[in-house]
Amino acid sequence: MRGKILQYNGNDGTGTIVANGQQYRFTLASWVGDAVPGTGKTVEVDIADAQVRSVELVGDDVLMRERASEIGGKLGGIVGGLGGTLAKSAAERAGTGATPGTLTARYGTPLLIAYAVFLFGTTVFKALTIPMLGVGWTLFDMAGFLSQLGGGGGVKMLLIFSYLSIGVPLFWHDRRAWLALLLPLGTMGWAIVKAMSAGGRMGGGASGPGIGDFGLFGFYLPLLAALVLALQALKRFSSAA
Repeated sequence: MRGKILQYNGNDGTGTIVANGQQYRFTLASWVGDAVPGTGKTVEVDIADAQVRSVELVGDDVLMRERASEIGGKLGGIVGGLGGTLAKSAAERAGTGATPGTLTARYGTPLLIAYAVFLFGTTVFKALTIPMLGVGWTLFDMAGFLSQLGGGGGVKMLLIFSYLSIGVPLFWHDRRAWLALLLPLGTMGWAIVKAMSAGGRMGGGASGPGIGDFGLFGFYLPLLAALVLALQALKRFSSAA
């Protein structure tokens, strides 16, 4: 199963892994490979009778391929759903003489750009770094890590719903549908709360991570994008029929 190294002591070769919400102690004797264990690293761990039998580092190339596949799957599902809805809408309007809709016409360029920034900012760039450990996570990774520690608070699920919120106005033709785009901003706020409260368990100290620990492209830029989405959503809600 997959896990992350929560803590490693190079002096005595012992450490702690978190996997499936449980913490396990391991020793250097169970480490597989030439790489040196490091805090925050993703590993493949074999556990039997609540004991760690082997731990192997998952390479960055593997993680990148998995991340690309994951993002591609999300985008494929979203684009596929939007494309099907637009195709149906275009077919219906063809019989009435109305002009077929497009994504740009439906949402507007500022909203689409803000959504793209939010999506890629939260899945590609580091949102939080812990300087004393030299590790960092994207917001999506951090949400998963918090969940493993039992302090996720639904952040990962909220992120997934935030990614899907862009499709709500297409499937539900009501001005209230635009309010779904308030979800990214709410998710960012909740992520801050959970990151601060879980700071001690993540190694940030009892007071949690500081403002300077949050990344520009992985946190503040998506936060700005979420604010733009929220403003656009309120504007559409107040003016759309």
